[in-house]
Order: sequence, then structure tokens, then C-alpha cells
Amino acid sequence: MGFLSGSNLKFYSKFSSKDLLVLVIAALIQFATSFIGSMIQVALPLMSNDLHLTIEFANWISISYMVALIAVSIPLSRVISQYGVKKFTIVGVIILSIGLLMSAVTPDIHFLLFSRIIQGISVAILLISIYMFVVNQISEDNVGSALGIVGSMGYIGMTSAPTISGFIVYYLSWRLLFVLLGLVFVILLVLLSRLDGDWKSESRPINVRGSFFYVLLMVLFVVGLTNITRPFGVVFLILSFISFFIFVKVEIHNSNTIFNLNLFKNFKYVVGNYAAFVTYFITFISTYILNFHLQYVFGFDSRIAGIILLSTPIVMVLISPIGGRLADRYDNRVLAGFAMSILLIVMFSLCFIDLLSLSLLIVVMIVQGLGHGLFSPPNNKYVLTLVDNDDLGDASSMLTSSKEIGKTVSLATYNVICLVLIGNQAISGDTVPELIISSHIIMGIATVLTLSAAILLFYSKFHYDD
Repeated sequence: MGFLSGSNLKFYSKFSSKDLLVLVIAALIQFATSFIGSMIQVALPLMSNDLHLTIEFANWISISYMVALIAVSIPLSRVISQYGVKKFTIVGVIILSIGLLMSAVTPDIHFLLFSRIIQGISVAILLISIYMFVVNQISEDNVGSALGIVGSMGYIGMTSAPTISGFIVYYLSWRLLFVLLGLVFVILLVLLSRLDGDWKSESRPINVRGSFFYVLLMVLFVVGLTNITRPFGVVFLILSFISFFIFVKVEIHNSNTIFNLNLFKNFKYVVGNYAAFVTYFITFISTYILNFHLQYVFGFDSRIAGIILLSTPIVMVLISPIGGRLADRYDNRVLAGFAMSILLIVMFSLCFIDLLSLSLLIVVMIVQGLGHGLFSPPNNKYVLTLVDNDDLGDASSMLTSSKEIGKTVSLATYNVICLVLIGNQAISGDTVPELIISSHIIMGIATVLTLSAAILLFYSKFHYDD
């Protein structure tokens, strides 16, 4: 209803018909791709039963998807910007549809993990493309509002996925999750066919060697972090840090880098990406924790758990248009810092999740929706408008990577905590006490990160003002 009010209809009238088409495509892609990353949370108990999964394999259904996404995001940005945003968006939609179909018919966990990797690679293509669509097409006066709408759809997709998935899993099957989502991408192909033209940047050679080493170090990092309790995990983590320093040293002296490292000399740019990392860290893991808590502690089925989790995205839908308009009028760092302060209260409250009644838990989720609805528009505009147009592809891929790395690190960290406290066994009623302790620890980490992001955003405003 928030999007259909009179003031919002007047707001959307500022866009041309092509602007609106681009905005609809970008928002739909952002929603659907974020939905993919979170939709299996509610389905995990049934998927675990059908495929006989341990808690480690259950977590890897999400981790495999996210590690593929973040590993290829930056290397693909130059390719997409040089050969055509629209062209690669169509390719990404087709590959993603194939990956979803593979998940729907998977006979075992190994085939499922492979299909999730395919989905991660194709989603990386789409997430990089949508920001290029918006910034290149929408006028500067309206780009903040447009980015706010698109960015908010990501949070809405991520937080509403458990609700929608809960109904599908309860009444139909977890396999149909993947089939039904594929229908959304059929609609996207139709919309993309109506979009005239394409956007390309200046052609430059593709840094194949740098891209290979970047993918390698990201895979080593995530696999190492996830398995840090095991000897090979520690080795992988150490190798990833060594690879990172070698990669930076080589790329600094390379005239054809896979990413413009000079962007990181801008403290404000770094803070904006760090804030994006933190918000996706806390949003993803808090939804993950809340879903487990509602099903295993309160005893709700996937349908009821999904309805309760809907509290957050409903508020975000109502607040995000307001956040978009504020982003075009006020300092984005102050707005993002204020929103992060609201989220700090939420994360601190969830540190005591086992002491909260259901009604208090719903209040916390509503406040979380308020914080995210106010945060996304100003921070997205802030990060993407700090760079020149030639660096837009790099900025878009870095923003995408920051968000997805936040989700990946949050789940990898939680996976380690669960392995230490629960071990590699199936989730059941007997493991509930350990699940609650795991929630305390990960929410404590989320609280510290949120506090640091809020401080840095305000510090960026008052010490690095324009």
C-alpha cells in the first residue's frame, strides 16, 4: 500500500517510460536474486530430512551459492561493462533459470551444491548489471531515489523469502520453490526484450591472470573460514591472506587491474562499502537465527514461521520510499548512520533472543524493518555516486561483493560456532540449547559490527565532509 499512495504516484511520475522500465527490471532482479539467497532457510528442515543432511551440509547449501557469487563478481564487472549490460543480463537470466531447474530435480546433496554454484555465478552477473542500468539511465536528480528503491527490494527479497517459501514448502514442496521462482525470470526476459539499446564502457583488455587469482583467494578464504576448526581450514585461511597480499602487490603495478584499487584511497568510499557489508551480515544471519528459533524453540511450522518473519519486509516496503526521498534531500551518511543506530538496538535485543516473548520478538522485527528501510537508499546512492562514470562497473561490483561477503561471512561464522557447540550432526530437539547459545554468540558479533559501522558513518561525515 505504501507504494500506491498519492504522494508516491506523484514521485514515480518524475521518471520517463524508459526510466520506469529500467527501474522495474532492476527492482525485480534485485528482489528475485536476494530471494534466491534466503529462500531455503525455512525449507532446510524438510530438505535435511529428504536428503539426509547434517547441519554442516545444510549450511553449505547457502555457502556454496554465496562463495561462487562473491568469487566472480569483481572479475565479471569489466567484462559486463565492456560487452554490454543488457546482453549479459539476458545471459545471466538464462543461466540462472537452468540452475534453478537443476536444484528442483536434484537427486542428492552434491548435485544440489553444484546447481547452487551455477546460481551464484549467474546472480553475480545480474547484481552487477542492475546498478549499471540505473546509474546510466536515470537522471542525476532522481538516481538516489531509484537506487533506494532497487536497494530496498534486495532487503525485502531477503527478508520476505522465508515467508513466501514457508507457504510453498508447507502446502506444496521445497522443490517447487526453484520451479516457481524460474517463472519470475521468464517475465524478466519479456521485459528485457522491450528495452532498447545497451550500455558499454571503453574497451580494455581483460585481466585473465588477475581474475583467476582473485577467484582463487576468495574461494580459499570462504572455505578456510567455514572449516577453521579443522587443520585444512586453517591452512586455507592462511593461504587466502598470503594470496591477498600477493594479489594486491601484483595488481598495484599492473596497468590493467581487474579493479581500480585507487578507489580504496577514499575513506568515505571504504566506509560506505563496510556499512553495506555489515547490514547484509546482520540482516541475513538475524533472519536465519529467527527462523530456527521460531521453528525449533517456539515449535511453529514453516508456514507460521514465515508469516511471523513477514513483519520485517512489510515495514521495509512502507519505509523505503520515504528513505529514497530523504536520500535526495539530506546528507546520506547522517541518514545511514541514524538507520544503523536503529539496527544496533535490534541486534543488541536479539542477543537475548531466548528471553523475548513472541510479541516482543515481533516488535524487534518491525524495528528492524524500519532501520533497513531507512538505510538502503542513502547508502547505495552514497557509494555509487562517489566514483566517476568510468569506475561505475568497479563500484557496482564492489558494492555487490560487500553485501554478499557480509552474508557469506555471517553464515560461515555461524557454521563454525555450530560445529564447535553442536558438532556435525542433524538439527533436532536435542540440539536446541546449543542452538540458543549459538544465537547469543553470533548476535553479539553482529552487535559489535553494527556499532562500528554506525560510528564510522558519523565519523566520515564530520571528519571527511565535502
